[in-house]
Amino acid sequence: MKLRAPRILVCGTLKGRGLEILETAGCDVDYQPEHKPGSLADVIEPFAGVIVHSRHFVDAATINAGPALRVVGRAGVGVDNIDVQAATEAGVLVMNLPWGNTITAAEHTVALTLALARNIPQASAALRAGTWDRKPYLGVELSGKILGVIGFGRIGREVARRAHGFEMKVIASDPYVSERVAADVGIEIVSLAELLSRADVLTVHVPLSSETHHLIDADALAAMKPGAKVINCARGGLVDEKALLASLESGHTGGAAFDVFEKEPGVDLDLLAHPHFIGTPHLGGATLEAQEKIGEGIAQQLADFLCEGTIHHAINVRALSPEEQSPMLPYMDLARRLGSIMSQCFSGIDTLYIEYFGEIAQYTVKAVSASLLVGFFEPHLAGSVNVINVWNVARDRDVEIEESTNKATRGYSSLLRVTGRTADGEHVVAGTVFDEERSRIVELEGLPIELAPAGHLLMFANDDRSGVVGAVGTFLGERDINIAEIHLARTEESDKAIAVMKLDSAVDTDTLREFKDLQVIHWARYLKL
Repeated sequence: MKLRAPRILVCGTLKGRGLEILETAGCDVDYQPEHKPGSLADVIEPFAGVIVHSRHFVDAATINAGPALRVVGRAGVGVDNIDVQAATEAGVLVMNLPWGNTITAAEHTVALTLALARNIPQASAALRAGTWDRKPYLGVELSGKILGVIGFGRIGREVARRAHGFEMKVIASDPYVSERVAADVGIEIVSLAELLSRADVLTVHVPLSSETHHLIDADALAAMKPGAKVINCARGGLVDEKALLASLESGHTGGAAFDVFEKEPGVDLDLLAHPHFIGTPHLGGATLEAQEKIGEGIAQQLADFLCEGTIHHAINVRALSPEEQSPMLPYMDLARRLGSIMSQCFSGIDTLYIEYFGEIAQYTVKAVSASLLVGFFEPHLAGSVNVINVWNVARDRDVEIEESTNKATRGYSSLLRVTGRTADGEHVVAGTVFDEERSRIVELEGLPIELAPAGHLLMFANDDRSGVVGAVGTFLGERDINIAEIHLARTEESDKAIAVMKLDSAVDTDTLREFKDLQVIHWARYLKL
């Protein structure tokens, strides 16, 4: 049976080959370049995916009105117009394209810096008005000046590279950038307070959040050098515009250039009218090249997710980097099966302790842990849990998650081990991947075993003595249930054993109840993996 093509709503224009990429991947595209701004709650119902620009809102109402919705793609960087929390709770992936306008935004930042340093817009306006006068527009050189960059991500780094071309000294404030990375790109990492006191030109490149709103306020401006200049090509609201206007009017701040504003398009006219202020109408990503990269990039990301399950640049889930996906995907599959085994076999688990040993510990393991949790909750919450909302599901059900990594090996080059803790004790299952096609359970309740985690499995504990397998075989044979494989977990020191039988068909509830009543059986579970 042919699967129905995922339907995707595209609001706003999609440049380059974006539409072609979606259609080639097998998506059913509803392209609405002129869709009215605002919430999409009234149109989202049939769509599995949606691509939006800044004018269209994927709010909580939109999320609730989209039962088929699986992914929201932001054609750009900022996700202020998307209710990420509501999407996460509903298991909807939110992704953006952080690299699409990197070069364009960096170049615009440098362009505004040059325009501010040399008073280019003001001089051009005077000349257009018929005035030839150079004295009011005396500028400064960038060479030898200190550029302070707040936020040293993709755009901040590209700005720094270009500033080096003007022989500027670059300092940056970013708690997530190490001294090694800073040294590699030839900049100095300093505190925010030190940056403010030293910078001749300040540029901000951080997301807008409750923590960064008015990051540059009256106190920050007062802490800067007299005559220092401020650039904002990142997000409106990072700089307190009223405080900036007051600082410009007092002469303490030497000039400012913004591409983004707290209220767009209703910009403060007094700020725009100030002779030492330059403004552009959010042009940071407005180049043909950037728009093509964004259109094609976000289209490819949605197609990869909806058609192949591959996640890139997710906002609300920790995804694997492209180079990690190939080696880690088999472990994500194994993890899901380990979680399912733990859930189907044992009840009352209030803590899951996930351990990674050997080579796997060198990779990003959060995505693997998420897959394990999906497997754990899926038998009881089928269809309502995925890697996006599973951490919230665990929190809401008071299941504590602990993780550890250890590069030392435990008998295998890589080992994934999960312990489920209950009020009465602990249960353990562990597995490894021999190659892409062969994952194995190698530990069960502290006992060694080798078992492919797939199919109809009958797991039971029994006294380790002769005759048990024969009795079980007779019981199943009388009910026309064929045993395909038998795997035993036992040690010579123990009088207990655990057996796992792979069956050719399912075990119904009545048969399982009768099986548990056999004298040789201590406990039994039927699993479908």
